[in-house]
Amino acid sequence: MAARGFIRGMKNPLLLSCVLALFMFGGYTAAGAPKPPKHIFETTFKDPDAKPMHLRGSKVVAAVIIKDPDARRRAEDTLAKEITKLGGQGIPLYTLSLTSGPDKEGESRTRAAVEAAGATGLVVMRPVDVNHRTTATNTIASNDMYGGYWGDYYGVGWADPWTDKSPDVSVDIVVTVETLVFSLPQNNLVWSGASETTNPKNVEKLVHMLASDGVKELHSLGLLAD
Repeated sequence: MAARGFIRGMKNPLLLSCVLALFMFGGYTAAGAPKPPKHIFETTFKDPDAKPMHLRGSKVVAAVIIKDPDARRRAEDTLAKEITKLGGQGIPLYTLSLTSGPDKEGESRTRAAVEAAGATGLVVMRPVDVNHRTTATNTIASNDMYGGYWGDYYGVGWADPWTDKSPDVSVDIVVTVETLVFSLPQNNLVWSGASETTNPKNVEKLVHMLASDGVKELHSLGLLAD
């Protein structure tokens, strides 16, 4: 399946702890001056045979695949609220089933709970990669120090003579999240996207951004019916 092309495993336990902290405590501060968060869908997939889904008034389950129970609850609550704001009836998956095991028994119990709730759609978010990105920066002096040698540049220049210095660097944390939308009556993946977010400040803003952008993408592709 084409959607599997961007699914990658979490490789570094230390970086995994960073993204768990984001979902548990709502924030992360990168080293150096913080930069505004950037968000893009790097990869998207649409099932060409998928039928449009009716979001308004429909029950849609919100699932966030994280091992930590507290982190999962907070993230699913946020995603469910965003689904409700967009016209559906968001239901956090943990309120239906706390089973997170991938075995057949866990799947059958979760499926029975979701079907009993009458859900017609399911949105899944899963952090799949976290990386630190280091960028070298150049220190640019203000124009004021170049007004003249005496009284301007002299004091600044000789106060910071050249030594064997390391370059100035800024460190960003980049979180990759896959978002998948399933039609439960069709039992089919209708859309998926891999997003890259730089320096996300809290889980609420991150989930809101992904949910909103995902719905816009579904509308543009004709996968959501009014």
